[in-house]
Amino acid sequence: RFFGHCHHRAPVLGAAMASVDDVPRDLEGSFLAKKEWQYPVEDRSGWLPANAQELADNHPWTRRAVEKNPRFPGYVPPEALFCWTEPDFASYINSGGFVKPKLRCQYYISPENPQTIVDLLEPVLSELNWTCTVDSKTGREESLSQVTDYMGMPVPTLKKQADGSLEVVKPREDIAPIFIWESSRNMIDHAPTLKFRGLVNRLSGVHHFTKVGMLELVRERCIERDIPINFPPPWYPLTFALPDDLEQWKRHAESNPHKKWIYKPNAEAMGRGIILVSKISDVDSRERPFRTRCKNVEVFDPKEPPLKERDFAHSGVIQEYMVNPLLLENRKFAVRVYMLVARTNPMLVFHYNFGYIKRCGQYYDENKFNREDLFRHVTEQEFQKKQEDFYETAAAELMSLEELDRYLQENYGIPAFRLNFWQQVKSICMEITLGIKEGIAEKGKLGQFEVFGLDVIVDADQRVYLLEANRDPSWVVDTEVKKAILPEMVREMMEIVLWAHSDEGKNKEAMLHSPMRGFEVLVDDAFDFQAVDVE
Repeated sequence: RFFGHCHHRAPVLGAAMASVDDVPRDLEGSFLAKKEWQYPVEDRSGWLPANAQELADNHPWTRRAVEKNPRFPGYVPPEALFCWTEPDFASYINSGGFVKPKLRCQYYISPENPQTIVDLLEPVLSELNWTCTVDSKTGREESLSQVTDYMGMPVPTLKKQADGSLEVVKPREDIAPIFIWESSRNMIDHAPTLKFRGLVNRLSGVHHFTKVGMLELVRERCIERDIPINFPPPWYPLTFALPDDLEQWKRHAESNPHKKWIYKPNAEAMGRGIILVSKISDVDSRERPFRTRCKNVEVFDPKEPPLKERDFAHSGVIQEYMVNPLLLENRKFAVRVYMLVARTNPMLVFHYNFGYIKRCGQYYDENKFNREDLFRHVTEQEFQKKQEDFYETAAAELMSLEELDRYLQENYGIPAFRLNFWQQVKSICMEITLGIKEGIAEKGKLGQFEVFGLDVIVDADQRVYLLEANRDPSWVVDTEVKKAILPEMVREMMEIVLWAHSDEGKNKEAMLHSPMRGFEVLVDDAFDFQAVDVE
């Protein structure tokens, strides 16, 4: 009966055999012919660093696995440099690309960043097919596991401890984000990311972006240019470091009693700790020496009344106050502009051709120069917001440079203010670039970039002065002007940085080939280009 049953089914089996014969038997040949070891496009990263394929091919984990399986037909996707462990490399290569470990690069945005910069960066980073990680533990250990199985897969080993017990040592599982965006302090180790030329928004070798640091940079630039030293340069207010230059400042203030001064603590922002100074005794006197007036505030109370009496910090600067600022509707104003170091080696620097105007809520009056007058003199927006009626004042509405240009033309008959303004801003950015260049050349690493927010002020003769440069510019998008500037600037900044560090941007002149729209090249060392000759 069994055979009869079999015989009865034979024609159907024959048909099945025929259909099987239609399929090529060489599954491996088909796999190779169709290059099925490759990852589909939708799994790949939208950006890879220059020479990434070469780095992946020469990685010790790739080389050892290929030695075990010399018939491996393809290549390791370069994303693996950031997101695969040693077992991932081995399983992919040993299976000839049949086993496909997860291929997804991660980006890390420090939790200390305000949500606003996360909102600006996230759309750009997601388009590159990267996912967010909050894991600050990273590593890219390249050493080879001592023991592998017969297939070449790394296996855990036992290690004898000092007390005689055995510890299981597994292959390392640390991976590194392909992109890091830090806030005011570093929260994550950058080395694993930079090892394979991932991107980090912090430059090594740059220490000038505190108040005292900027003063040192400007002094160094003056020394490089002129012996005897010609300080300050025409674009920087006369400034002294306190307490170091206290006696020197007192001598100068004594000889120039008409001058007014503004004190700024070293590492503060948002107008915190600023003190208006009219005379020497406001800072130092026999009854109250300067050192007794200093107090370091570790954490500022955000609810602290804005006009409360302030102490000096243990480190800060005292700067000559400009008493003849150009006024906008009778209010003092400053302009925020941006500078981008897009690549360290060869150095590539841009400035951004759009900025916005920050103005004081109260009318300017140089004769009202006491603590209660700070809202007339400090343009910083976060400080101005502490005025009770801030949102009813003109200060609440930021202005674009184009609007300022129109206002000055119509009200003062000043033609082409913007043209003259940008020429001076470019020179100031150039001075800063040349001031930080040596430090970056010594300590900077490929993959590092940084954007700086510069605050400048204009006097009644349209001369532009640098007030300060910030490593952590505000990314709050709270007005129409900022909505028009910041999202587009962050996107373009990212496009330029990605381009500058990719195969596409290698040995290409930024002026001709970079994806710049609002940014403009200041320095392109690869082509000996400097937009401004400041020497």
